[in-house]
Amino acid sequence: MKYYLLALLFVIFSCKNKVTKPKVIIAPVQSKGCKVIADFRTDGQLYEFLFDKEQLTNIRGYNDFDTFVSENGIITKAFHTKNKNAEILFNWNSKLLNKITFQGTDSQGKKFSYQTNISHDGIGRISNLSIEWPTFPDKINTRFFYDQNSNVTKIEAFIENEWKVILENTLFDTKKSAYKNQELGQIFSYYMVYTILGGGFNFTHYLNNNNVLAAVVTKGETRINYNYTYIYNPNQYPTEVEYTRVLNNKTEIYKQKFTYKCEL
Repeated sequence: MKYYLLALLFVIFSCKNKVTKPKVIIAPVQSKGCKVIADFRTDGQLYEFLFDKEQLTNIRGYNDFDTFVSENGIITKAFHTKNKNAEILFNWNSKLLNKITFQGTDSQGKKFSYQTNISHDGIGRISNLSIEWPTFPDKINTRFFYDQNSNVTKIEAFIENEWKVILENTLFDTKKSAYKNQELGQIFSYYMVYTILGGGFNFTHYLNNNNVLAAVVTKGETRINYNYTYIYNPNQYPTEVEYTRVLNNKTEIYKQKFTYKCEL
């Protein structure tokens, strides 16, 4: 019996020694998301976005407006502090922006009102946008096409009684776009279309989920080719992009930098 007890104690003691403590693995802290707070372009544009908690209140550096007015957490109006004679109204259907109205009085005392009307598809993406602008002779209707990741692949405009492709994004990365899932993208949608039609620039990053790597903008018989390279932060948002713009065999190089506030 004595030897039996000693053997039993030996087995128990040996088993205790063989027990290994589980390793504690500390997972890296991942951000829930990053909110863009500054957007700088080497063509001289610098936008700074100011928030009161989560509510966007101001944009520094933007020509059309710099101050927002909100009701129940929704932006309903904007104006520029240097122009007391004009305002911009935003009309929403739930969380989808469906109309932007620029209205006011010009320098000659004449009243004006220009509207951008927006419609969406069944999953909340912009499907059609019609823009009325003083530099355009008529209201221009546009329609949008997307890939499976909800990136804008093509925009067409109804010009000279037919639909014409004005922009094609032909390649994307798999990282997060700077304006991903932010109401700023909807607010800037009119500007995005205006700059395609006016200057041939591609600012579809306001709407895309990923970042464009190659694109073509078409203005009449002119094709403008774009190619992009990015630097990303640890949360996979772009902090810097360098892009080439090729027009009439002339290459121009631009850079754009983004600053974020990332929430843990």
